Amino acid sequence: MPAPYPLLDMPPGSIKNIHEYPAIHMAAVHNMFIQSINAIVAHAPTLPTNKLQPFMVFCFTVIDNIHHHHHIEETFLFPELEKKLGAGTLSRNFEEHADFVPQLDELKVYLQKVQTGELPYDGPLLVEKIHLFSDSMMLHLSHEIPTLEASRLKAVFTEKELKDIDSQGLSIALKTVSFYTSIPWGMVCANPATPWWVLRTDYMGLLIVFAADWACRFPPLPLPVKLATRWWFSRRYREAWEFGPLDLYGKPRQAEVEKP
Repeated sequence: MPAPYPLLDMPPGSIKNIHEYPAIHMAAVHNMFIQSINAIVAHAPTLPTNKLQPFMVFCFTVIDNIHHHHHIEETFLFPELEKKLGAGTLSRNFEEHADFVPQLDELKVYLQKVQTGELPYDGPLLVEKIHLFSDSMMLHLSHEIPTLEASRLKAVFTEKELKDIDSQGLSIALKTVSFYTSIPWGMVCANPATPWWVLRTDYMGLLIVFAADWACRFPPLPLPVKLATRWWFSRRYREAWEFGPLDLYGKPRQAEVEKP
């Protein structure tokens, strides 16, 4: 099935229920990746020559954040969950990464050669390379959600234990991403239909009350981070974020087809 791919449905429940939160959060993150793949495929065939370098930044950011997501899963999240779910209970999630990550790495090598001028840019070829792995990737993104089903987690984890895991995961994520690429990308590739109305404590211990509509949407970053991203961090590669389906306020962009 070629792109564009449909977004995942949100699992039942509420983000205010910490046992239901992990599956909902994972589905929302995965929808960012689906939005990103769809955006690359949509823009690639008609990319204007003067937009090549910003488009490369966008593509590299997508690939790097898929890897970053996998790294946190494999080194922190899944091992933490398996401490009580049982060793190996999430092994399928690990194993499925191998179904598409090698091709994703090959895509990055190809894009690096395009960026440096070693190879000419070829939009249809880029789409073809994405479709070599995207079906397997989409299956994985859907398979992973049920492994975090609420009743399964509730049977072995207390609310405090899951809240601590979530807080640690957010802290790790914010310490290991680029605020100039990962955070702007996350804001322009989220699903605008995913509300995130919740009071939470951010990684510095400050209670943030989300008031503005755009601030209440996924990703669930501390409000100061979202403000700084809109007004400062996004500026370094501003043209790159124009390839996302949303603007930095979380509003869908009007679809435009540019001539190369």
